[in-house]
Amino acid sequence: MGQPLGANYLVFGYRETVHELEHNRVPWQTTDYARRGTLWVRPDAFLKQDTLTRLAQPHSSFSRTQWSTTNLLYRDYGDTALFAATQVQQQDYVFRAARYSPLSLLTYFQQHHVAPDATAPAGLVAYHLTLNQTRVQLLIRTQDARLAQVRLLSPDELLGDVTTIFRYEAYTHVGPLTYPTRVQVEKLNGRVHEEVHLFAATLQPTAPTLLVAPAGYHLLPDQPVHPQVHVETYRPRLHLVELKHTDDRVLVVEFDHFLLVAEAPLSSANGELILQAAQQVAPGKPIRYFVAGHHHPHYLGGMRPFVHRGATVLVGPGDAAYVRYLATAPHTLRPDSLQRDPRPVQVKEITRRKTITDGQFEMQIFCIGAQSAHTDDYLIYYFPREKVVFEDDLAGIRQQGPVRKASARQAGLYRAIKDLGLEVTTVVQSWPVSAASLKTIIPFTDLEQAMQ
Repeated sequence: MGQPLGANYLVFGYRETVHELEHNRVPWQTTDYARRGTLWVRPDAFLKQDTLTRLAQPHSSFSRTQWSTTNLLYRDYGDTALFAATQVQQQDYVFRAARYSPLSLLTYFQQHHVAPDATAPAGLVAYHLTLNQTRVQLLIRTQDARLAQVRLLSPDELLGDVTTIFRYEAYTHVGPLTYPTRVQVEKLNGRVHEEVHLFAATLQPTAPTLLVAPAGYHLLPDQPVHPQVHVETYRPRLHLVELKHTDDRVLVVEFDHFLLVAEAPLSSANGELILQAAQQVAPGKPIRYFVAGHHHPHYLGGMRPFVHRGATVLVGPGDAAYVRYLATAPHTLRPDSLQRDPRPVQVKEITRRKTITDGQFEMQIFCIGAQSAHTDDYLIYYFPREKVVFEDDLAGIRQQGPVRKASARQAGLYRAIKDLGLEVTTVVQSWPVSAASLKTIIPFTDLEQAMQ
């Protein structure tokens, strides 16, 4: 691919396997997709249209991408309007596109006159630069001057320093150009492997216009997140910390000599905000426990600051290894308190139930697991004196209109409460708080009505 294309496009058909970490039943479980489409590539442009099919429940949706050195237009799967792309996303696409073709990335390195690294693996020459927050490395074979790998090191709020590798294989020719027909993708530090196949390459003088920018369209500047935290005492000893910028509600439980914090969304930065709020609630009381109702990022993503403070992490069955991974993952690109001052993680799995008490006040944690119709590790928290259940994301009832027939999650929660023999008047939900127009402090009678 080192020969100039001029104004021509290199056009491919492609197919690939895609494995995504989504809101699945157990940690590291992927949702599996097949994607196929067409690419138009030249050094200053990348166009893609594709069909994405979910394998477990065959359903297809479509997307289109149109990138240039000055703009990015993208219509996501199932959408009719353009995605509101940012300037950073447009800049980063030069290496995102390398999943399919490294042509634009090679050109970028050439234009920036990147010098070779002083050291490299045997048989390779290495080049690297940093683009925004991602360290990009090229590894080129000395034997034939072909690109062997692109390696990306970037920060992830949950997983820390994350390496993605594109390995280019099975080179062939079209006209004067050499290109790989297979790309092996290794992502999430080697935990997920995918494969891209490119075929039927041709040279064409033009590319179609896949997307048209509406009047006034422009790339958005990256806006810093402005945290909004609101603390209220819901009942004596039960305090709710609302993070408006993530649409989450966190529970702080106040015992006589210690605190328990339930849920911390998405990032260490949010975990630090929750720590500050907890100290506002009860100055000087240590946080003895941090509990996550299940392993998804809105509940476990802000855990690391609590590990740094010495809290014991309570999770459902099968989550301990995942918690240890998150607690020990390097965060060198975006250091948090645990990266700067490492501490050992203390984690316990709750397989059935656990009671936490100071002799005066009691909290019961129950594992309802797969009965949640959501995850296998699901925990709920019950306060007998208050007759309150706090849970993550099962019970949301519409704010307006009649109560609808119970969803699988609502039915699972209701049956779990009944099976456990809990006397409940109110269910408090962690997420979402406001975005979905749902009640999140819910009379139990609403759930009973939904079950009729």
